[in-house]
Amino acid sequence: MTEGPEPASQGPAPGRTRGSGPAPGPGQGPFTGLKVVEFGRFIAVPYCGQLLADGGADVVKVEPLGGDQSRSNGRLPTGDSRQFLNKNRGKRSLAVDLASPALAGAISTLVTRADVVLANFRPGVAARLGIDYETVAAANPRVVYAVNTAFGNHGPLGGAAGMDMVIQAYTGLCHMTESGPQPQVESIVDYTAALLLSFGVATALYHRERTGVGQRLDVSLLQASLFLQNNHVGHIEATDQWRRDLSTWLADAFATGRDWRDVVEHWGEATGRDSTSAYYGIVRTADGYLAIGSGGEDLRRRAAGVVGRFGDLPDPVGSSAHDAAARAILATRPNIEWERLLVDAGVPVAPLRFREQLVDDEQAWLNGYLVRVPHPRLGTLTLVAPPVALGASAFRPGGTPPDLGADSVEVLRELGIDADTVEKLAREGIVATAQPS
Repeated sequence: MTEGPEPASQGPAPGRTRGSGPAPGPGQGPFTGLKVVEFGRFIAVPYCGQLLADGGADVVKVEPLGGDQSRSNGRLPTGDSRQFLNKNRGKRSLAVDLASPALAGAISTLVTRADVVLANFRPGVAARLGIDYETVAAANPRVVYAVNTAFGNHGPLGGAAGMDMVIQAYTGLCHMTESGPQPQVESIVDYTAALLLSFGVATALYHRERTGVGQRLDVSLLQASLFLQNNHVGHIEATDQWRRDLSTWLADAFATGRDWRDVVEHWGEATGRDSTSAYYGIVRTADGYLAIGSGGEDLRRRAAGVVGRFGDLPDPVGSSAHDAAARAILATRPNIEWERLLVDAGVPVAPLRFREQLVDDEQAWLNGYLVRVPHPRLGTLTLVAPPVALGASAFRPGGTPPDLGADSVEVLRELGIDADTVEKLAREGIVATAQPS
């Protein structure tokens, strides 16, 4: 095991305040000086906010009095939640009742001072609170206002609620297993949406740098799922009718209770397409499983050349007979031997591993893809590092994810509310406060 880096700093570098000061300089993050207000819950918006915080932005996470719902998803014995910890580092938590008239002015000031607003409100909520894009932009034309929805803003599902798994089902991302359709284990749609939001924010900030004008941008989970399936969603009228036929057959099978596996088998026979390959997929070896990524004809020939050293392979490469023979040969030798031979031949290859092994992965640590962050109750957290390595203005993981309301007093005082008033609002159940971790 290779030792990871030192624990990340829990605060800004000495001599500067996050969210204020000049443009980024050497050693500062690319978003240093930006003020971000996040009205986010669950994954997509909070992870986008974390990326901006890792880039040096001052991110104020505005939470309801009960907190972002992800705080209670799979809560640990310490009261924290794994899902909250891995996408909220480096932020400040302001926990308030947004509907209270007593805070309307302060919240309005907070968002109109912001460079970036991140939101995934239900339809109509932002306008009712007076913090929708049109209202905020009227007071601050430079604001970048990023909105995340499930299905987009228009159409019969415009504004409808949705979650990662729901969108996976709607867009065909689910696995077809022996027991039926199953969603992907990881929240790949949510995280893709977060990255698209981050790209949109960075693009809008670049546009503002040149023009002085901000704008609203929208990213939906539906859009993110389409993005993920770019290789397969495209349709060619001249050749792809079989895809529509397959969809019709499967829908009919599900509706009538017919065994959908028979439909898929019929589809394979009718089209001559084989979805499995010994040279592109996960195959059994003598001591485990190996992923071989021969994604082109040249790579398939190279893989076949390696496997063919240890047994006869019928022509042509890609036929069912060739594939069966190759699998039989691959099962006779251990992973490490096939890895060495295939790597030498220039074929992408890796052993099948489990996500629990990644926290000790030498390759990940040596490239800075994981970080260690101290936590006052949980000890050291091993977390995924910022996903981009910049040479001049680096991303750096922020400090401990905030306790609910840990920064309420500080943020409200910055907005002109004195300490006595904050204490009164807390007693009235309008503001939640907590000591910083």
